[in-house]
Order: sequence, then C-alpha cells, then structure tokens
Amino acid sequence: MLYVVIAAVLFGLVAMLAVGWYLNQYRVPRKVVAEIDGVQYQLRDVLPYALLDGSVTGSFAPDQGLNNLLGDGIIERKGDEIGAVIDPGEVNAVIVERFEPASEDEAAGTPPSLSEEGRDSFERFLDLFGVTEDDYRAWTAGQLRREAALEYFTAEAPETTEQIHVEWIVTTNVTDARNAVARLEEGEEFAEVAGELNEDSFFADAEGVVGWVPEGVLLADVDSVLFAESVEQDEVQGPHTTGLGTIVFRVTDGPSDEPLIDPMRELWAQNDFQEWIDAQAFGMLYYFTTDDARWLVDQLEDR
Repeated sequence: MLYVVIAAVLFGLVAMLAVGWYLNQYRVPRKVVAEIDGVQYQLRDVLPYALLDGSVTGSFAPDQGLNNLLGDGIIERKGDEIGAVIDPGEVNAVIVERFEPASEDEAAGTPPSLSEEGRDSFERFLDLFGVTEDDYRAWTAGQLRREAALEYFTAEAPETTEQIHVEWIVTTNVTDARNAVARLEEGEEFAEVAGELNEDSFFADAEGVVGWVPEGVLLADVDSVLFAESVEQDEVQGPHTTGLGTIVFRVTDGPSDEPLIDPMRELWAQNDFQEWIDAQAFGMLYYFTTDDARWLVDQLEDR
C-alpha cells in the first residue's frame, strides 16, 4: 500500500510538472497574438524582436516590439510597391560592418564576410541578447526595409507646400513658459528669451527659430495650436501644454508656398509611411494582452 501511495504521489508531481510545462513553456509561447494577411504571429515571435529593438533603444518594450514585427512583415510582403525589397547580401554587409573589427590597413576596405574574430564578436552579441543568427538576420532585414521605405516616401514628398514661419520656446513646465511670456510682454527680444529658456534643439535654432512648418507633420496637439484660427501673426501665443512640452510661440510669416526644409520633409515622409502601413494593416486581428507583455518581461528577467 505504501508503494502505491508513493507511486501515486510521484505520478501526481510529474503530472503537475508536465501540465505546468505545457501551460507555461509550450502553450503560452505559441499563443497567436496577431494575424494579418493570413499570417499568424505567435508570442514567441515577438521576444527576439523586442530584445533586438531594446539593443538599439536601451529599453524593452514588448508592445512596440510586436508593432515593429507586424510592420516589417507588411513591408516584406508589400515592399515591391515602395521599393523596399532587400537582398540577403545587404544583410550580410550590415553584419560585417557592425561586428568585423576595424582593419589597420585603411586601404583594405570592408571584407565580404566575417573573419574568425568578427564571428566571435557576433556570437557574443547573440548570446548576450539570447537570440539566434536567424532572428538577427530577419530583424536586420526589417530595419533595412524600413530605411528603404522612408527613402521612398522622402522622395515622394512635395518640393514645396503651404507653410507658416514659426518661432517657439519649449519648456518642460508651465512656470518657465509663463516666465517666458512675461519677459516677452515686458519687451525682451524673442531670440534672447529663447536662448535662455528654450529646451528644444531638434527643430529650433539657438534663437528659437523653427522656420517654415507645414500643417499635419508635427504631433497633433502641437499642430492644433500652431494652426488654430485664432492665431494672429507676430503675436505671442501660449503657454500651450503639448506632447512636445509647454510651448510659447509666434507665427512671423505665412501661410505661403515654401520649400520643405529637411526636418519637415523627414516628418512628412514618416507620416506618409505610417499612413501606408495603417492602410495595409486594415483588418488585422490583434490579440496581444497585458498577460502576454508580462510573459515577455518574465523571459527577459530569466536571461
């Protein structure tokens, strides 16, 4: 009887372990988290993508990893429409560029394949992030397709379009923005106040001049205040709290038909690219949940 009891207990433990393994290590990773164009994406497909995205961004974002995976899948299937077809040789070239040690002979050029030292460096990277070479090649091909797609939409952007000329001061809090308004109302030059308080160095120069801005390329809440009907030329507007920060601005010219400056052309292309992706993704089935995101985070912690 004792042997029977022991056997039953052992059988029960094995059964529990087997069920636990099935639920957590087999079934969960194979859960379909999205489906588009008849292609199903499983939870386990997202993990290497999120890990490799994190190697670039410095943060692990499961939902963004899934979105990038889906977007790259769309581009791979529809890339011929926008000139985003990538040759495997291009992926090889990127891997060599990233992992092959620099040659002491500058005239030698880039080798066609990884040396033993380069291969060791590549494999250390793969081990560090817990991904396979196939994972890395697929992810790199996706990056190259995105770059090609953006080049296509950049070339498709108009040479000129109706724009307004903007100067602004962007701060991280309302207090500094109100201080900027007060100083401007007291007669200080916009360039002087912007030089001290403006925290945006991407769009604006040292004096707060953004330049010509077309409608529809910036964040929606920024766009809505810049192009509001109540805005009058040369009058200080704000503060307005937006996704970019708290903005104090003035429109100094326009609207008029002007050439697109490079930052605005890039944003125009990004918006057109995203609209194209959204159109291709029509009808997508999305099953990704917070539990799925938690599973991905758990995998990261186990590495």
